[in-house]
Amino acid sequence: MRKLKEELEKVLSNYHRNSLDSIAAIKNLLDIANEFQQDDIRTKQLGLTEDELAFYNLLSANEKLLNQTGPIQDLVHTVVASVKKNLQLDWTKKEDARAAIRLAVKKELRGKVPFSELDNLLKEVIEQAEGQYRDWPMEA
Repeated sequence: MRKLKEELEKVLSNYHRNSLDSIAAIKNLLDIANEFQQDDIRTKQLGLTEDELAFYNLLSANEKLLNQTGPIQDLVHTVVASVKKNLQLDWTKKEDARAAIRLAVKKELRGKVPFSELDNLLKEVIEQAEGQYRDWPMEA
């Protein structure tokens, strides 16, 4: 939802600044709608939930780092479950809550990612979690 809102605001802002005419604005809106439809199709094909798709994209972009045979979806399910299990009210402002999430995700990734790359991937996963679950539990 946040991505959709940002994309719509960007198109409308450009339209109101006369950077886009109405035809270009409508084309951009149709492109955004098509992109979201494609994401919905991918989500169903992969057997993921909407919030798991972003983590899937992150892990599949780093697939060469993963020491895992089989589908990445299984790892995505466990990583997202670990994040959700450790969410607390205002978790992005509480360092102990963030540390609990980092530890849980690190346990899931340990052995599946080379030790030298674990911290980098962990950082990306936490950033993704912050983007997706920043307003938890209000969005839950």
